[in-house]
Amino acid sequence: MSKLRSQRAGAVAAVGGLVWVGWAVALGVTGRETDAIRLAVALSALGVVAGHYAVETFYGARLKRPGTGGAWLGALGGVGFAAGQVLRVVGGGGEAVVGLGVLALVAGSALVSVGLLRTRIQPPWLGVLLAVGTVAFLGFDISAWAALTYGLAWVALGQDVYRHDPPDGRFGDARADYGWLG
Repeated sequence: MSKLRSQRAGAVAAVGGLVWVGWAVALGVTGRETDAIRLAVALSALGVVAGHYAVETFYGARLKRPGTGGAWLGALGGVGFAAGQVLRVVGGGGEAVVGLGVLALVAGSALVSVGLLRTRIQPPWLGVLLAVGTVAFLGFDISAWAALTYGLAWVALGQDVYRHDPPDGRFGDARADYGWLG
């Protein structure tokens, strides 16, 4: 994987995170899900898919099991989530597809956050922010504002992938067991 392609995917993830924040704010303020907001949700989910792709290609060899599997699961969930939102706009259905997409997206993002924390290839606060945002996103049905932290996490993570060279252990040397929490 070329460094430039990973960095571009990181930029797309950051923009996807910004769009995610935008629709969360729009939905939080208006309280109504319009077709425009659903299309913004679909676009932002595809940005998050690019983020999972960027994390996997940029850090895949160091993320090991939880992060690598989570990146692929999250990317698949993001595509399902986006497809379900488009189905809701076009045909009025798609709730089941959205639900399955959310489950895979949340599970994948949680595993990526664990992988980021365990391998020390990002500042620890990025992994924590992604974990907190992922858990908060589960409360979306209670309040649209719950999705805000997840979008902010992808803005931060995407811009970091965009700005930096491939991992060099700048936040601590990875130990053989790939974990400083356990």
